[in-house]
Order: sequence, then structure tokens, then C-alpha cells
Amino acid sequence: MEILESIILILSLLIIANIVSHYFVSIPPSLLQIAAGVLAALFMHVKIYVDTEWFLLAFIAPILFNDGNNFPKRELWKLKGPILGNAIVLVVISTLVGGVFVKFLIPRLPWATAFTLVAVLSPTDPIAVQSIAKKAHIPDKLMHLISGESLINDASGLICFKYGVAATVTGMFSLKSATIDFFHISIVGALVGAVMIWIFNGVRLYLINQGVDDSILHAIIQIIIPFIVYYVAEDVFDVSGVVAVVIAGILNISSTQNRNAFTPEIRLITSRTWDLVVYVLNGIVFVLLGIEIPFAMEELIHNDNINTFLATGLAFIIWIMLVVIRFLWSYVYSTFSNNSDGKITLWSKTRLYDCLMSGISGVRGAVTMVGVLSLPMTIKGGAPFPSRTLLLFVASAVIIFSLLGATFLIPLLTKNSAPVAYRGNTFSPDSDDDNDDEDATPIELTQVEASRLILDKTIKKLRNEMDDGDTAVYSSVIAEYLYDIRNLGIRNSNSRIVSHQISKRRVKGKKDAELWDICFNCELEAIDELYENHEISDESYDIATGKIAKYKKEIVHRRYNATIEFFLSYFRRTYLQIKRWIYRSVKYDDIKQMNQDSIKVSIAGAKKALAKLQELNQSDQEDIDDNLIYIFQRHYEDRLELLQGKYRGRSPQFNSDRMALEVKALSYQRAFVQDMLEQGKISKLTANELRQNINYSEEVINIGVD
Repeated sequence: MEILESIILILSLLIIANIVSHYFVSIPPSLLQIAAGVLAALFMHVKIYVDTEWFLLAFIAPILFNDGNNFPKRELWKLKGPILGNAIVLVVISTLVGGVFVKFLIPRLPWATAFTLVAVLSPTDPIAVQSIAKKAHIPDKLMHLISGESLINDASGLICFKYGVAATVTGMFSLKSATIDFFHISIVGALVGAVMIWIFNGVRLYLINQGVDDSILHAIIQIIIPFIVYYVAEDVFDVSGVVAVVIAGILNISSTQNRNAFTPEIRLITSRTWDLVVYVLNGIVFVLLGIEIPFAMEELIHNDNINTFLATGLAFIIWIMLVVIRFLWSYVYSTFSNNSDGKITLWSKTRLYDCLMSGISGVRGAVTMVGVLSLPMTIKGGAPFPSRTLLLFVASAVIIFSLLGATFLIPLLTKNSAPVAYRGNTFSPDSDDDNDDEDATPIELTQVEASRLILDKTIKKLRNEMDDGDTAVYSSVIAEYLYDIRNLGIRNSNSRIVSHQISKRRVKGKKDAELWDICFNCELEAIDELYENHEISDESYDIATGKIAKYKKEIVHRRYNATIEFFLSYFRRTYLQIKRWIYRSVKYDDIKQMNQDSIKVSIAGAKKALAKLQELNQSDQEDIDDNLIYIFQRHYEDRLELLQGKYRGRSPQFNSDRMALEVKALSYQRAFVQDMLEQGKISKLTANELRQNINYSEEVINIGVD
């Protein structure tokens, strides 16, 4: 009962603090959450006893997993150098230099305890600074650096913290053993996280493939992943659970193809559920911090004989030290890493400004608080943990100083306090809907029939607008709707098959097989022409023709059942992803040389297939559906654009235009639903279900924008 009362109280304080934050928007919510905890401790005499064994599991695992899952992977790879430098080298330097400095400030503090304090203060918290960033123009590159750094330095900082605690508790420390152990638990922890998330991703995709698309079920599976990964890494393999959940978050269903396997409803509910979980966990940590501060201040005098004002001053000096170390490291690193022309410029006002911003932006937050609250009460032999109360108070004060420093100094440095504007949703659907086929529509359509009709009408309207807009953008959106129509028909005959892409390895019907066979023959003709003109080598010719022969054989004779086929495909995709990742470490010129013949073959084959598809489209053949031909055309056009370096699918402008068109198309669908309801072609229940699906799709688009 006591645990339940504590949970209700903490959640109530969290709610009150966040309500207040809406009226004091210039104050970060985390500071108000701390204040709520302080007031509860002072006036309600609330005290929460934290069990260190489950605290890290309950808070660290989900928070870090969510951070890794939401971080833009391309920016993480692009900034891998400075991110790894800040996350590993800077953490080690801060721990060593800061530990010596803290020992100098507090001579009676044991060496191991001094290093423990600085280690737990090393991880930065991007969540805490994001609310400040909304009111000050922090450069995107700096925000990406802080966010990416936090993923790794949470792991490295907490590992260093673990060694400091172990040295304090046991009184023993070996640098050699610690170094070997550090690399062991980090590397094996990363492998455990990668393998486990690969298994979880496979299971989730298989469930979708089998038609198990319960959005609540998938949200629950997603939520329990970090807890299982952390527990298995820590208790089964005895490696770093922190590293495991970070890697698991980064690798969690990250490719567009895999994400699109999930319905908008699943993606929306999962995203909103994670928002709720992280919102509550972050808030609880800061409320607990506020509750602990008054008791830490009281115990300081009795146990550590340090005046509260002196302890506050020490915390302020330690925060300044961390800012200075971070600033100096950033300046030195940027000085020697940005000299591609061989010239080193020691002084730069712009670099000084950016590095100062980086130093102040290193806000401490939830991870630091979780770590310090997990400090054990006793050491080996039963004696109290040395100066535990002092460590708790200093860490709490440093968090507050870092939040206040960022709140007041970042807007001054940026000279900009305008809030960030977010895209609103305004729709202006045209009223001149095409009603050519309305008379043929039966009354009281089923949801599937109504969905198909709405998609048909939306495609027709988009095609009518195509000449006035960006053809590539319109074609991309239309192709997606054609995929959806195609899947509706397949789902009627086999509800266990769900897919959003055509595939050489997954042929769904006789018409698909016939069209693939035609396209493969065109690709073979192109390969023969290249070979006869001596444009490709014998080895490249054999590889290319072998691949086409294998694809044609799989179309004619399919040897596996659906389950075996799915897992073979999943293994194959994983292999190709690993292969591409390895290729990234090779120089681009080497890759280009190795794949030159393969690129020639693919381009020639795509052009040949497109010409044949265009011919089929103009011949008005009744045995092949025009929509299916259109889907195949988009497949080969996308491949051709990608191979020729013209791929627009990854262009920020293309993505922005596409999202705008998707929102516009959804507004058309809403209008069509209303028309069908008014005409009595669908029931109110069906109309509500269709509108709900449209809302889910729109929310997913908005999540992508945010």
C-alpha cells in the first residue's frame, strides 16, 4: 500500500508541475518538477526510499532505448567522429581531471568517491536542453551532436560510475582489469543489444506478416523490449545493459521499408505510448530529485559536517569546471579536426562562440539523477557509503545549475528568443469531386469496399492535378495508394499477407509473375547487349545472369511455405544490411570501381524494362492491369534514379513536398467519406472507422515532421 501511495503522490506532483509549466513557459519543466518535489518534502514531509537494484532497470532502460530509437540515424553516422570523441574521450578526461579537482576541493573525500561523483556527472541530457532550444536558435548541428553524444556518454559515464562505486565499496581498483573489463562489457553488451533487437524486430515483422496487427499488442511488445534487453545483458551475460539498450534503440525498426510494414494505427499508438512512458519517467526522476534535496541538506550537517551554503558553492564550482573542460575539449578537437587543407588556425571567434555554446549546452539531467540515486547505502563490511549524502546533494545542485545556466545563458548567446514554429494542419479540399462512378456504387458498402473506392477516387484526383505539380512527388504518392489498393484485394483473399512493396522474391499472384517474367527478359536482353559490346567483364556477366535466373526460378517454383520464406527473406535482408554497413568503411572510389559493372547492368536493365512497360501500357492489353504496370514502372524509375544519383526520395525538399501532398490527399479522403455517408453508401459506423484510419495516417505524418 505504501508503494501505491508513493506512486500516486509522485504522479500528482508531476501533473501539478507540468500544469504550472504551461503558465511559466520560460522555465524548463524539469526545474518546476524539482520545485514540486522540494515543496512536498518541506511541507508534507514526504520521503521516498529508492531500491537501487531496480531503479536503473526501471528508468535507464526505457529512457535510453527511446533516445536511441528517435535519434536521426544519418546525423548519428555523419557526426560519428565528434560524437565518439565527446562521448568517450571527453567522459574519461572529465572523470580523471574532474576527480583530481574534486579531491582537491574536498580533501577528506576518498579518491574512488571523487571519481564516482564526476563520472555520474559526465552524461548529458538532451531532453532537458530541448525545451530551452525551443526559445533560442541553437544550431541543428550542435543539437544533433548533443543528442548523439548523450546516447553514448550515458553508457560510458555510467560504466565509469559503476567502477567508481565498485572501487569505493570494495576498496580495490586495477586500471588494467578495469580497461579490459570496460571493452569487454561494452563490446559484448553492444552485440547482445544488436542480436536481441534483431530477434524482436523479426518477431514483430513476422506477426504483421501473419496478420497480427493489434496496435495495443505491438505497443506493449515495444515497451517491454528495453527491459528484457537490459535484464538479459546485465543478469544473463553480465555485460553493460546500458550499452545494450542504446544499441537496441538505434537498430530498432529503422529502415523505411520495415517501418511501412506497420499500419499507421500501430505506429501512432506506439509513438504516443512511448511519449507517455518517457514523459512520466523523466518527470518522476526530477520529482524524486526535489524530494531528496531537503533531506540531503539536513543530513549534510549531521553526517558530513559541511555547511549547506559551502556545499552549494562546491557544486557551483564543479559545474563551472565541467563547462570549462567541455569547452576546452571542444575547442581543441574542432581546431585540429577541421584542417582538411593542412592549415591549423588556433584562434577563431566563430569557433570560440560555438564551443562556448557547446560547453553550456551540456546540461545534466535524468540519467545523472538516476545514477546518483542508485548509490548503495553501505560498503563492504557494513559501513556507510562515504559521503553519500554529499554526493547526492552536489549532483542535484549541479543538475540545477546546469539547467539554470542553459536557461539564461543560451538565449543571451544566440540573441534570439523567438519560439520555434511548427507546421499547422490546414486543409482546403476542392469541392469538384469526380462522381463518374457513383451510380454504380452499391448501398451500404463494407469498410474494405469503401476504402478501395476512396483510394480510387483519390488517385483519380491526384492524377488530374499531376500536370500542375511536381510529377515525381505525385507519382510517388499515387504509387503508395496503388500499393494499398493492391493489398486490399490480396487481403480479401488471404488476410495473412500484408505488404507495401512489390518484390522479386515475394510474388503475390499470376499477373505479378507474368509481368516479372517480362521484365526479367528485358533485363537479360540488356545484359547480353552490354556483354556483346564488351562493356562488362565475363565475371560480371555470369553474376548478373545468375541472379536473374535465380529470380525466375523462384517465380516458377516456390519451394517454401510462408513462414520459412519470411525468415529466409529476413536473414537475407540482414546479411545485405551488414554488407552495406561494412562497405561504408571502404573508400567510395573503391566501391565505385568494384560495382561499376553491376551499376551498368542495373541501369541498362531498368531502362529496357521501363521501355517494355511503356509499350505494354500503350497497347491496352486487357490481361494485365494498368495499375500493376504503373507500380512496376515506379519500381524501375526509383531504381534508375537511385543508380544515376538522382534519387529524390532522400531530398529534404522532396520529403517536404511529399508530406504536404499526403496531407492534401488525406483531406480529399475525408471529403469523399462525408459524401459517401450523405449519399447513404456507407453507415455511420463505417464512416467513423474510415475517418479514424485517416486520422491515424495524418498523425503518423505529423510525427515524422516533428
